[in-house]
Amino acid sequence: MCGRYSEKQDLKIVEDQLKLRLSEKAKNWKPSFNIAPSQLAPVVTSDEPEQIDVFHFGLVPHWAKDKKVGYKMINARSETLLEKPSYKPLVVNNKRCLVLADSFFEWKKEGKEKQPFRIYLPDREVFFFAGLWSSWKDPEGEIYNSYAIITTSSNKLMEKIHDRMPVILTKEEEKLWLDPDQNPKDLLKLMNAYPADSMEAYEISKEVNKPGNNHPGILDPVSE
Repeated sequence: MCGRYSEKQDLKIVEDQLKLRLSEKAKNWKPSFNIAPSQLAPVVTSDEPEQIDVFHFGLVPHWAKDKKVGYKMINARSETLLEKPSYKPLVVNNKRCLVLADSFFEWKKEGKEKQPFRIYLPDREVFFFAGLWSSWKDPEGEIYNSYAIITTSSNKLMEKIHDRMPVILTKEEEKLWLDPDQNPKDLLKLMNAYPADSMEAYEISKEVNKPGNNHPGILDPVSE
């Protein structure tokens, strides 16, 4: 799964790097070193492919009775995207998005303990996970935009830590994922594990376990 990740880059810098514009909400977003479910984080949606916006992490379908369901829908398994009624309409109707990140965290079981790791791409300062998004209206009529990160089976690097990992897209795949003319079945071909030799991982402090701990030191390697 992918329940925590980071995006420590200033969005104004990312805006220039990726040739995208920032929404008004994105202009006020602060870099986060420990993004957790329900929090706002940067995405690029199929509706606004030239813009970085900020949505809530944890998908709340339009038909949900309560936004708390988002805590249970942070990830969508790539293998069943076109089978699950919560996700199939989002894929078919192009409610697809790109989730901006610079690393993600996963926990490796070591006996009764779980050791957190930070996983990143040494050749890419920022990258995108494949995601799905939805808009939900609360009883007062306010719109709540949210997203889920798509996961797949782990590559050789990740399988030493966990059996699942987020789908990380190449720059070419990013365009295809948002393309409204793509056949949904063809898009499933993009849901592969990112090459293990293009990723690195190291142990970090268990301080990351608490979402309230959100500072640069979260990303530091554990001292020997």
